[in-house]
Amino acid sequence: MANTIILKNSSTTSSVPAVGDLTAGELAVNTADRKLFTKTVGGVVVQVGGGATGSGADDVFYENTPTVTADYTITTGKNAMTTGPLTINTGITVTVPTGSRLVIL
Repeated sequence: MANTIILKNSSTTSSVPAVGDLTAGELAVNTADRKLFTKTVGGVVVQVGGGATGSGADDVFYENTPTVTADYTITTGKNAMTTGPLTINTGITVTVPTGSRLVIL
C-alpha cells in the first residue's frame, strides 16, 4: 500500500495561504498557479522555490507582486531583486542585512 501525502491546497488563482493556515514548515500548494508555500519559523508565509514561467515550454518570465504586505528579511549572505515600482505598506519592514543588497529594477 502506498503512502499518500495531501498538502493544504487551493485551486484559486493568486491564492496564498494566510499565516494562520499553516504551522512552521508545513506546505501548501496552489494548483492553479503551480506554486508551493511554507511558513517560516519567523511566522511569515513564503513561496518555496520558483522560477521562470511562460506559455508551453517557454519559461522566460519572472513575476512579482508590486506591494510588500508582510515584514521580510533578506537571507544573510544573499542578495535580492525585484521590479518596481514597489510599495511597502505602512508598518511593514524590509530588512537588508549588512553585506547584502536589494536591487529594484
